Amino acid sequence: MTDLRSAMRRDNGVFVIQQREAELLRGDGSELWLLADASDCCGALGCNRLRLQPGAAGARAHLHRRSSEAFYVLDGVLDMEIDGESVRLERGGLAVIPAGVTHSFRAGAGEVADVFVTLAPGTDRFDYFRALPKILRGEVGADELAQMHELYDVHFV
Repeated sequence: MTDLRSAMRRDNGVFVIQQREAELLRGDGSELWLLADASDCCGALGCNRLRLQPGAAGARAHLHRRSSEAFYVLDGVLDMEIDGESVRLERGGLAVIPAGVTHSFRAGAGEVADVFVTLAPGTDRFDYFRALPKILRGEVGADELAQMHELYDVHFV
């Protein structure tokens, strides 16, 4: 996959990828397309597309210390908790979460959530997404997990 991604990087720093060429990670009720990591975008941002089946959890309460995160709902409904407030994003809705603000999200009950997610400035996080199944199964020790969360700027509360 690395060679394919490198072939899409232009000499002028432009990065182009089609969804069909992106790495696809499947989880419990989710599909995550890894579109652009920070290193693909000169560190400016990272972005992915996430599709959650009805009621499926996206992420429990967490924050990013170094980056803001934006969620744009392509289709369906995304239920979020942002700094203690419940927010329901419908198709076409956008939420921008500044660095340091706690948030969580899931697909609405009975609704698929198809979401484009951007993190800026970017942090290379694709390896974190790849490790999530092991993390969720409890197969990563506390010290290693703390190091990962600092490296990838994902801090659960």
